[in-house]
Parts: sequence; C-alpha cells; structure tokens
Amino acid sequence: MRHSLFLSLCLLMGGSFMAAAQQAVDLGQVSLSKWKIGTGNYSGIAPMGDGRYAVVSDKEPADGFFVFRIDQNATTGQVASVYLEGFYGNSRPQTDAQGHSVRDCEGVAYFPSARTVFISGEGDQKILEYDLKGQPTGRQLNVPAIFGRERIVDNYGFEALSYSPETHRFWTTTESTLPADGYASGPLHPGEQNLLRLQSFDDNLQPVAQYPYRMDRGKSEDFGKIYAFGVPALTALPDGRLLVLEREADVSNGYMSSEVICKLFIINPRESWQIDSSADLRNIDSNRFPVKTLLARWVTKLTPFNLSFANYEGMCLGRVLNDGRQTLLLISDSQGGFGVGPVSLKDYIRVLILP
Repeated sequence: MRHSLFLSLCLLMGGSFMAAAQQAVDLGQVSLSKWKIGTGNYSGIAPMGDGRYAVVSDKEPADGFFVFRIDQNATTGQVASVYLEGFYGNSRPQTDAQGHSVRDCEGVAYFPSARTVFISGEGDQKILEYDLKGQPTGRQLNVPAIFGRERIVDNYGFEALSYSPETHRFWTTTESTLPADGYASGPLHPGEQNLLRLQSFDDNLQPVAQYPYRMDRGKSEDFGKIYAFGVPALTALPDGRLLVLEREADVSNGYMSSEVICKLFIINPRESWQIDSSADLRNIDSNRFPVKTLLARWVTKLTPFNLSFANYEGMCLGRVLNDGRQTLLLISDSQGGFGVGPVSLKDYIRVLILP
C-alpha cells in the first residue's frame, strides 16, 4: 500500500517521476569512416540476424535500404568491423526536384516470418513492406487516420519503427506532438511538453494498441538556427518493454557551440493505460502516462576542442554478449558529411550495454 501511494504521488507530480534503475554502460561512439563507410543520411537501423542490419537513409534516390554487416566483440561489445554489403532500392521510385525519394525513409524494421523489411516514410506517413531486393510488396501497416500526412507537424512525422519477433509487435510514433494534441516544443512554442502517441501493430499489420507518452521538457530559450526535439527511434524488447530515445539537437547560428542531448528511457506498455485516437492528451490524468526509467544520457558538441556532434536517429538491438548482457546500437545522421574540412559532420555508431 505504501508503495502504491508513493508511486501515485510521483505520477501526480506532473508525470516527471522516473524510476531508479541501473544505468546502461556507454561504450562511446566511433566514426563509420574508420571502416571506409561513406557519409550518408542514416536515419534507421534494424537487425536482420547473423550480424546483418538493414539501414535506411532519408536522402537516397530510391526508397529502400542498405545492408551493413556489423561485428561486435563478444566480450566487450565494442564494434570490431563494419562492412557495407550494398543498397537494395525500389526500381520505380518517386523522386522530388532534388532527386531524392519522396518517401523520406526514416525508420526500418525486419519482419523475419515473411523475410521482408518495413520502412516508415515521413514524406507519406506510410509504413510500407519491401522484399529483400528492395521492391515494394504492396503491403503496408494499417496506420490509424490520426497519423495521416495532413495531420502532422511538417518534418515531425514517422521516424521511429521497431519490431519484436518475440512479442509479434511493430511499434512506431511521430517525432513530435500532433497538432490535434497540442504544440510541438521549439522556438515557436518554447516550454511546451511534447505529447506523443505510441502505436503498436500485430503480425497481420493491423493496429493493436495505442499509449500516451510525455517527453521531458526541452530548452525554452536561446534557440539556434536549427532546432529539432523529439523521439527519432524506438526499440521493442523481447519482454514487451520499449526503449525510447529522446533527442534534442540545437545548431547555433555560427555552428560552433552546437550540441545534441540524447536520453534513453525504458517503459513498460503492459503496465500503462491504453488510449484511442479520440483521447485528448492535454487533459489525460498524469498517471495514465507510462513511468519512464532513464537508462543513459549523453551530450555531443561542436566546438573548437570538441567535434563529437552526432545527431542520433537510428537505434536497434545489437549482439548478446558472452555474459548474457544485451547491447544496443545507435547510428547518427551526418547530413551527408555536412560542413567543410575538420568541422565536417561524421556518421557515428554508438554502443550501449543494457543493464
């Protein structure tokens, strides 16, 4: 009873309570250029088995996916090597004036029972299925209308996508608040708290359950020329829990002093309140938002003495270590190596070991 009262009080305090837990071990980031991987706009990653990973980039001439082979040390979890097998894309892509796929591929999930890949597109707000040659199969997740293209904040739609073969569930969410649910936190609405909808689907590609999610507050002043704050990635765990990456990127007017703050949380949807598309997130009781447990927090910067700036957009499970611990892989988006000379952005891969 005391535990229940304590938990209720914490939840009522604006939903800001985060359960105490062991922190993940952060092994840091390594540039993909170490293995001669070219710069890209990498935005999503998903395990395909046997050390192979599907990786999507949001500025390719065709919608589709790369296949990377990533080898990790079985004892330490450190990345030992990365090899690019190739790109598998739509033979009939629709492109924009710049020659990029209009789908704006952001998230990716491998569906082992069908041996296919699902890709979420921010350009069309669809989650389409592709065969292993990168050709659309004609199937897609049955996305609820509330997530439709005309119902999102521009450039804040579907980024995250994950699938768990153990729970038989796909998971996705929009990067930021839907207009129907309030304002997206940023320079136009400083101090707002982003409210998201976590949506799951079953193996029949049908929507199953929806849950509310409240992000931590971002900055409320001193915004740079580019500011992006939201959830770019989710990872579904075998036990039904969900990893949520909250990312706040702020690019200063002169680029120097730019930084990215990342927070990794774990939640348990099975212990959370379900909602439907008619729910008013602004008026939901605080105790209907899932309890968030912080597993890791890291900051990367762009300064004369610190060129670690990394905009992490993709996340998935890596290998299981010899001692049974699970690793997590994250990949960053360098915007095609944006910049000049030593201040050019790099594509990084980062490894965390989950507690």
